[in-house]
Amino acid sequence: MNQEKEVTKEEFKSLYFKYSTPYSGWTESYWNSFFEKEEGKKYFFTEPASPKENRMYITTSGEVRRLYFLTEEGNESLSDFPGKE
Repeated sequence: MNQEKEVTKEEFKSLYFKYSTPYSGWTESYWNSFFEKEEGKKYFFTEPASPKENRMYITTSGEVRRLYFLTEEGNESLSDFPGKE
């Protein structure tokens, strides 16, 4: 598993655009609406561990923003809950 590392906002932005794909929803408009004007936040990045980890996600919690990746199967299991059949 790749290690999470803290990055600057400019590095985070560069990584956001590097890994965004057409039709993923990660657009320039989205960046501008949610991240461009932010100040004083901490940004973290975890590289995809393999080419199968091709689903980019960003979580926001308080002052922290995290960019990470899941596989298609991991993406599908996000909404799973204990006991789900």
